[in-house]
Amino acid sequence: MTQMSVAELIRTKRRLVDDAVRFATQSKWHEAEAKNREILEVDINDQEAWNRLGKALLELGRYKEAHEAYMATLERDKGNVIALKQSKRLAVLVNEGIDQSTVESRKLDPKLMVEETGKTRVIALPNRASAATIAMLQAGDELFLQVEGSSITVTDSRGEALGELQLKISARLANLMNRGNRYVAGVVSVNDKEVRVLVREVYQDASQLGVVSFPSKAVSQPSAYSHLRAGVERRDIEEDEYVVDEEGDDVEDDSEDGGADTDEYGEMDSNRDDEGRDD
Repeated sequence: MTQMSVAELIRTKRRLVDDAVRFATQSKWHEAEAKNREILEVDINDQEAWNRLGKALLELGRYKEAHEAYMATLERDKGNVIALKQSKRLAVLVNEGIDQSTVESRKLDPKLMVEETGKTRVIALPNRASAATIAMLQAGDELFLQVEGSSITVTDSRGEALGELQLKISARLANLMNRGNRYVAGVVSVNDKEVRVLVREVYQDASQLGVVSFPSKAVSQPSAYSHLRAGVERRDIEEDEYVVDEEGDDVEDDSEDGGADTDEYGEMDSNRDDEGRDD
């Protein structure tokens, strides 16, 4: 092989990687799948391409193929953290024969996943749904708030209950929703013990003018979820954390042990803000 052909190969692969990352950040998963397969034709041992392919297939609901892609990474690197986490997650779905989900999850607009004082709160829900239901959750998936009296249950797009909001928050939000306020919710991250959910006020009724949905809390430490987008796009595009905290990590912990498990399924970010009161 001549030096020129090696240079051309490097340029071709770089172009394909750029395309694959761009399609993933645009949630064009069919196109992302195709580009990563092209990369693997050039370099079958590219672990990042196998991981990106796994992510694309996971988003498309092709869980068995996604599991196989992550296993291909592990064949080349048994310690690959991303592949270990995702293959463990997907094994639950594969073992139960779940594939090609008939109900597609809906993604929230990324700007709604940006934390904003008074309008948002990140809440940790201890996992109470089935292992398969938890395994199908993706960062950025839209969730739904079901009000029953003074309690609020969080459900996924299939209507499966993931857990209830903390009593104090439930009572406050139920009252505000009954008075006309509207809220949306989305998955921030998922791990073996809990689902972290962001709840955002998207409309404030005129009767509630001046009433803050989420009173400020003291911040004990800087946010752990602010990332430079350029680094995240290339290194962590296949992972599943989806929130940017521009003012500190304001998490309402509703779990029994009071802490998040570090074995999260991964992370992505958004860096867009939301200014309007009526979204």
